[in-house]
Amino acid sequence: MHGIRDEALLSILQKYLLREWAWTFAAVFVVLFVVMLGVSLGELLNDIAGGRLPVGLLTDLITLKMPELLNTILPLGVFIAVIWGLGRLYRDQEMAVMRSSGFRWQMMLRPLFNLLLPIAAVVLVVGVFVSPAASSLAQQRLEEAFRTASEWGLQTGQFHVLQGGDLVLYVEAVERDGRSLRNVFIQQRQNGREQVWVAEKGFYWLNPESGERFLTLENGQITEGGEDALDFGIVRFSRNDLRLPEPEQRVRAPAIEARPSIELLMERGPPESAEMQWRLSPALAVIVLGLLAIPMAHSAPREGRGGRVVMGVLAYAAYANLLYMCRSWIASDALPPELGMWWVHLLVLVVALIWLRRQGRRVGMA
Repeated sequence: MHGIRDEALLSILQKYLLREWAWTFAAVFVVLFVVMLGVSLGELLNDIAGGRLPVGLLTDLITLKMPELLNTILPLGVFIAVIWGLGRLYRDQEMAVMRSSGFRWQMMLRPLFNLLLPIAAVVLVVGVFVSPAASSLAQQRLEEAFRTASEWGLQTGQFHVLQGGDLVLYVEAVERDGRSLRNVFIQQRQNGREQVWVAEKGFYWLNPESGERFLTLENGQITEGGEDALDFGIVRFSRNDLRLPEPEQRVRAPAIEARPSIELLMERGPPESAEMQWRLSPALAVIVLGLLAIPMAHSAPREGRGGRVVMGVLAYAAYANLLYMCRSWIASDALPPELGMWWVHLLVLVVALIWLRRQGRRVGMA
């Protein structure tokens, strides 16, 4: 009877621990999601203000950026949740009571993996399938928007200030096709010179080879002069092309990030291997970081949890940066794909298991 009671008690403690981690993870996830969403939104708004992105795509781009955010948030969120939740049990001396009931550190593994495995599965699906599809769709939407004046955010009868004030654009009307403009005014500053473009008509087009965007103006004139000089010139034209600012590389996803995972597996070149391992890494990191969080969360009674969380964030940053460097090394063929990023995951896993074992012996939980 005592054995049955002990097993029932231990099962209750495991469920209690899982519930503690699950609620903590939900809270941490919401906080991280709001923070990361704010950062991403700020970057997109900065690109829109600089004329590098069309304002009409803001909602689409922030939505398509969600899979990338999840690949960052979920591993870090579960890592902090395990540290924070377990730290509370140490602080309130609940862990001491659990130990006295025969609860060993090995018994944490069942609730831990009940939490980690579903999250790792979600991260794996997002990283391997959803994120590449979202990157591909975002790239398509951008290329389509470059051809469409209406999605670029042109409001008729309003001045649009781009490139920090170096480019000012005014359009009296936009035709129904979304790309043809009427009565266009442009003021451009470059290399100490100022140009004023006035044209009756205009339209957007994209160079399919270089990807550069142009605004073609018809039946207009250019007035040019120096900011500190009095020399002015006027040139009339029937047609003229003005190259528009290009989006930054970090906004337009590189082609390899938008390619399906099955293509990367079939080609298996250094860049493809680097990208494929990068997509698999977040799912592996969920498991590795979850195990590392148990010994890292250990603290004395009444000790604050903030210090442990800060230490965890620093460890996560070092782990992620090392993976990022390996990605560059593999892509440049400086590191064999066979070694790749696997050694980083294995190193952190070995450190976690050794630390976990030694700590279990020291506190009498082995």
